[in-house]
Amino acid sequence: MLIDMHTHLWPSEKTPDYLRDYFKNQEKENKCCQLTYEGLLNSMDRAGIEKAVVLALSFSPDWANEELGDINKYVIQQTKKTEGRLIPFCTINPFERNSVDYLRKMIEIDGFFGLKLHCNIQQFYPNDDRLYPIYTLMQQYNKPILFHSGGIGIRPIKDRFGQPIHFDDVACDFPELPMILGHAGRIWYHETAMLLRKHKNVFADISTNFGRTEKFRNYPMEQLLHQVKGWTGTVDKLLFGSDYPFYSQSGTVEALEEMLQTRSDHELVAATDIKNIFTANSQVFCKQYNLIK
Repeated sequence: MLIDMHTHLWPSEKTPDYLRDYFKNQEKENKCCQLTYEGLLNSMDRAGIEKAVVLALSFSPDWANEELGDINKYVIQQTKKTEGRLIPFCTINPFERNSVDYLRKMIEIDGFFGLKLHCNIQQFYPNDDRLYPIYTLMQQYNKPILFHSGGIGIRPIKDRFGQPIHFDDVACDFPELPMILGHAGRIWYHETAMLLRKHKNVFADISTNFGRTEKFRNYPMEQLLHQVKGWTGTVDKLLFGSDYPFYSQSGTVEALEEMLQTRSDHELVAATDIKNIFTANSQVFCKQYNLIK
């Protein structure tokens, strides 16, 4: 079963200007009209993806939980129409006084399976101890937090907040909290490898690790897999993800398939490793944390 651990949906009218410019520059002017469960399911079917985690996303550090409620509501409404194919994660402003109660409602009443926090856009370091009540609650639930990690490379977002080393404190202080480093901390792969080797509760998804030119498209992914396998001895904690609609699900699948075709089982990153990223790793994670039955 191929599960995409990193997709997004939001009401198209909530798209900020800097993202409209991004989509235009990437020749994706029509992406906003695909921000529906139908558009995502069509993309999944084309790519051979059975299930996907849908992450609510805050587009500003200033957005309060009341405003984020529109995005969370949209995500839960869209995912409920898909007979379990889409798995909803909520988002919050963790610095509001009511953030713990708001998160509790999202999990216990509204039915979200996990939490998404975007350190770079929301402008906080993950080891800020003001977030510890949020981590405490999610650890009690045994439900995952998917953090953005690494750089984005889009102005005006500040990428220093996403450096993976800052997650070490969180994993040390909350050793039973399931954490996913979205984008595997690109471009700080060595730090991501250190965290995956050190902490049993830290995972990473492979989304968006592609070069800017077609000739070197797979170079970043190769670097990620080699760093992780070389230091940890396995890629079992690397989960498939695409970052739809920012990146193509089919394109992510095709890139891995290209790597698979040139791979033998006698290399550091073997053919079986890539096959496990396709079929096994995300499925094992989702079953372990009750995201799927």
